[in-house]
Amino acid sequence: MKRPLTESAEDNPNPSTKLSKISMEKRRKRLPEVILVEILARLPMKAIARFKSVSKKWNSETESPYFIRRYFSLHPNSSTWSLMFLTKLYHPITEAIGFHGGDTWDLPKSLASYVLPFQPYPNLPTVNNYYYVASSNGLIWIEVYLTHHNRRSFVGNPVSKQWVEIPPPPNKCAATGLVTRVENGLVTSFKVVRTCSNQTRNVWRVYVYSSETGLWSFKRLLSFCPVDGANPPVNIDGKLYLWEKDSHEEDLMENFIPKEFGFLVGFDFYRDDNKCQVVPLPIPDNKYVRRCLTTSRGDVMYVEILYRRLKVWRLSSNNPEGSELLWELSREEINLASIGFDVFCFPLAMNPFDGDIIYLWSREHDCVVTGNLQTLEFVLHQESENWSSSSNGGCYRFNKLDCKRYMDGFRNETSTSVVILSQFVLPPWMDLVPRPPHTRLTLY
Repeated sequence: MKRPLTESAEDNPNPSTKLSKISMEKRRKRLPEVILVEILARLPMKAIARFKSVSKKWNSETESPYFIRRYFSLHPNSSTWSLMFLTKLYHPITEAIGFHGGDTWDLPKSLASYVLPFQPYPNLPTVNNYYYVASSNGLIWIEVYLTHHNRRSFVGNPVSKQWVEIPPPPNKCAATGLVTRVENGLVTSFKVVRTCSNQTRNVWRVYVYSSETGLWSFKRLLSFCPVDGANPPVNIDGKLYLWEKDSHEEDLMENFIPKEFGFLVGFDFYRDDNKCQVVPLPIPDNKYVRRCLTTSRGDVMYVEILYRRLKVWRLSSNNPEGSELLWELSREEINLASIGFDVFCFPLAMNPFDGDIIYLWSREHDCVVTGNLQTLEFVLHQESENWSSSSNGGCYRFNKLDCKRYMDGFRNETSTSVVILSQFVLPPWMDLVPRPPHTRLTLY
């Protein structure tokens, strides 16, 4: 006799018992939450972004503080970054060095390729006249010229295609830099900094746009070194550091000692004071010196090469408040000739995650050089237009052609020139781009 498809009350006198059994079966089949978190935390950021859109539960799970902390522990560094040329109008956005792939983001192409083409308004043709200004913790600032007199500014993440349009400042001023605030590994706000024209002595006049307020504010920053903001800054921890040439004015402040090779002027745009930090560059008085400003492992770094001798300096402070800056050698001087690398080079930058890796430009071979300051191994990358595999499972490329064009511009520069390239680094974790009040976050 066949068993009925449904059971009667006599066959199952306690319906709750059956429901309990069914519930237990579901729990056995359900993946434990802690295991689900462990699986998701090991995925690249690109895959996690897709999982966030599957369900509200998974979105909530991947945004929990525990999940983010676990993800950071498994992905302490991003393997995706590019060394960008600071371009101007009518010059294409290009990168000197590009790393992508790896186990953090697993991107199929380099960061610069995500910017192009840039089409801020879907109903209008693709914009051709735009340039890269700055980046900070995965966000970049793009200036767009719709017409010769119609300029727009955008801050966003080119990988996620999330952009915020920045309103024009109250008065005419030049693009300077971008800073961000990071809390528990997440970018919570950004600020856009523009330098006013007609600077006054010992005062750096700037307009600052904050994503927290959605407004521009005017600041008068005090500096005993004159600041014109003409050179691109390096940024770190909400601060901008600008290299400023000595103006050689006769009536400078009493404590200002002229230096032929200039000063580094720093300011924290997330502090309430208005005093800049100023420190001379640790440079010998020699016209043959070659140098660059860069960052590595959270520090501002200064690299100089003089007569085949390479020195690397780290910017630090001599008090807990960090009010006074000084330079200290990060390692002993390296005699390039003595280790068999007697090549005329310009320093370009350092690896943002590895303080032992430096990138140089060989004037003799017209190519990028990778140097390991720990093992003293230097490698010429003469044929590197195509993507190659890196040790972390990703890919890298050295843009030899555009590097040559950029570095040829230094042939006629004086000894006071400093190479400053922008490090566009994707952090291990990226949330939504901070959205200013009453501003729409747009996907382009």
